[in-house]
Amino acid sequence: MFTFIPMNTLKIVSILIMMFSSITKAQDITDFKWNNRLIILYENNNNVAEVKSAIEIIAKNSVGLVERDVRVFVLKNNVFYSSNGQALEITNSKTLPKAYQGYILVGKDGGIKSKKPYPFNLNKIFDLIDSMPMRKSEMRSNR
Repeated sequence: MFTFIPMNTLKIVSILIMMFSSITKAQDITDFKWNNRLIILYENNNNVAEVKSAIEIIAKNSVGLVERDVRVFVLKNNVFYSSNGQALEITNSKTLPKAYQGYILVGKDGGIKSKKPYPFNLNKIFDLIDSMPMRKSEMRSNR
């Protein structure tokens, strides 16, 4: 049986669908501000093995990343990829360098907290995050 839906409702639903689909497809890296910390692994022809090693370490420590609200991206040729290699429609902001010989930690405030050369050290990143005032506050409120 067909239910009549007013035209205005259909227009609103259509607009909402278009808005949310564009939000999920094209994001600016700054859209993660206040929600996530970011680890950006820079990949080029000279450090493929180091990035692969970092992704393996990250895969083994997903619980720690989730606890700390960390998202991981690989940046290669100014294109962002998920840690499983899927290209993402995320644009780089002026916050991040276009190229770097290592990895970067971006805090929830959007600022660069650490820039390190490879080899990747997740324990040091976790220690740094856990020393931050915002993370200390999160840990107290999650008790």
